[in-house]
Amino acid sequence: MKTRQEPTMESILVPMNDPVAAIVLARQDIYRMFTRYISNYVHFLNKFIGHMRRVGSLRFERMTLIKFVKKLRFLHESLSNFNVSSGIQDPSDGNLKTANVPLASFCLKCLELLDVLNFYLTQPLQKEIISKTLNSDLTLSEDCITGIEDTYNHFVKYTQWMIESLGIDDPLLHIEVVQFARKCAVEDNVNVEESSDLFLQEVETVENAEEYGNLSMEWTNVLGSKLDTLQVYYDDVMMHWQEEFDRKKSR
Repeated sequence: MKTRQEPTMESILVPMNDPVAAIVLARQDIYRMFTRYISNYVHFLNKFIGHMRRVGSLRFERMTLIKFVKKLRFLHESLSNFNVSSGIQDPSDGNLKTANVPLASFCLKCLELLDVLNFYLTQPLQKEIISKTLNSDLTLSEDCITGIEDTYNHFVKYTQWMIESLGIDDPLLHIEVVQFARKCAVEDNVNVEESSDLFLQEVETVENAEEYGNLSMEWTNVLGSKLDTLQVYYDDVMMHWQEEFDRKKSR
């Protein structure tokens, strides 16, 4: 999948005392992280689908992944066509809350799809592969599964931050896994301040556009590192798949 060229550092380092510039910066960060996340995932799934094509018993599972890939491609294309400067050309448009709600809603749409995909890919599909092929040649490593879950959790927290740090408390922008974690914490009398659960960590409201922009850049460093690690796991698994099929060919 081709992606639009990422903004250069010159385009990101904007005067943060300008609320419009802060909005553009935050939107650039969101664009860069989510397009990279989705693009890497699509590439990995396409490799997986290609290998599954050689196993007739996994026809239904392969078609299911193809459906997920089509939806991911649509989301990627929609985000790639988004103009980070749209609607905020004038200083009077520099309202962080108003400007970020549409993009936050889109991120929630991505996360909901990724949540279902991650569950299917890492749990029922793994069992079906072993059941139908009687081997683990096409299964994911434990490291890869952990990496998929950890990366997703941090993107959830990132999206939670981009909403709650602006003081937005809209039921339509709530994240299901975060709300569920909070509900369980209340029922179990968990001390939120002492909990290590990522979803229970409080999000502080930013004071101004400058702080929002600076924190947004810090988030890109965290997410970039998570994506780098996940890519290593992807590469290891794809190499394993190829080696297994090459070994069978040489018999």
